Amino acid sequence: MYSFRKSKKGFTLIELMVVVAIIGVLALLGLRLYAIQQDKAKAGIVKANAGSVQVHIQTSLVDIPLYSDANAVADANTAATLNLRNPFTGLSTNVAAAPLAAYANLTVDVPASEGMVGIYQSGTVFYIMGYGKSGVCIPDYILRAQR
Repeated sequence: MYSFRKSKKGFTLIELMVVVAIIGVLALLGLRLYAIQQDKAKAGIVKANAGSVQVHIQTSLVDIPLYSDANAVADANTAATLNLRNPFTGLSTNVAAAPLAAYANLTVDVPASEGMVGIYQSGTVFYIMGYGKSGVCIPDYILRAQR
């Protein structure tokens, strides 16, 4: 006669589905945290770009006393030494590839884009700010340069 003994040599389908579901939930959590860290890193690059522009404008104004404010901004817009990189587009910025004016905007009226560094002049004071995700100004990070 045949014996109807069940062999317990593997996992049931339910056990495998539970394990796959748990792995899926952990993967979703990990991807979400990874995306948040990527956004923070990109904002950090934009802050570094804004800092480079600020230092360049400040040194131009201090080192060359005859420089006008417009010349200092123009110098920052075309400076090959800045070599900034937009973290959102991955484009490198230098005189040969694209002028800094693609990222540094001199008028408040033009809408900001992701990764842009804005330079706004008020008298002899320059306000330098970086724009992060969705073209929103990075909060609490407005740099100043003045003669």
